[in-house]
Amino acid sequence: MELRTQLAIVAAVAVAWSAGRFVRVRSVLDPSHVAERLSLAALEARVARSPADTLSTRVLLRRYFDQGMPRLVVDSARRAPAAVQRDGAVCLVVARANEALGDVRAAQAVVNGAMSRCSVLPESLAEGAGCDFRTVAELSMELVALDRMVEWNITPQSDPARASLAHELSTRPVRISARAVER
Repeated sequence: MELRTQLAIVAAVAVAWSAGRFVRVRSVLDPSHVAERLSLAALEARVARSPADTLSTRVLLRRYFDQGMPRLVVDSARRAPAAVQRDGAVCLVVARANEALGDVRAAQAVVNGAMSRCSVLPESLAEGAGCDFRTVAELSMELVALDRMVEWNITPQSDPARASLAHELSTRPVRISARAVER
């Protein structure tokens, strides 16, 4: 009985070991997280090698914007393929860069276009097109702020305090109160 048990254990280990040789290991990390870990030079090289790589382009444009290079964001986005330019997350960064450059109307046009495209996408395709819930919420807040700046005829350069106020008002929480309506 003991010999049978030992042989069964050895056979089970052999089967597990041989099966492990045929199993593929796939990355647990999301591809965008992999791109976020790359250096700026590696990201630029990656986007240069494959310009249609939307995830890498998103990360690269965000990195440029965070480092205070809005002109580079706008120029890089213009050189990207049309499919990448239409991505909701790319549009958000480009709109913020245009706003930082003082071109509020161009930023408003970019956000309006992105909101229009995102609104017609089915939910199953939205995330792949950069139109996930978070991005759409950020786009709508950006649009409200840009609409106020256009209405007030200001830019972040001409009146930074009011531009900041426009952004603050766009993120202000909505308060709903229930009042009895008399009939």
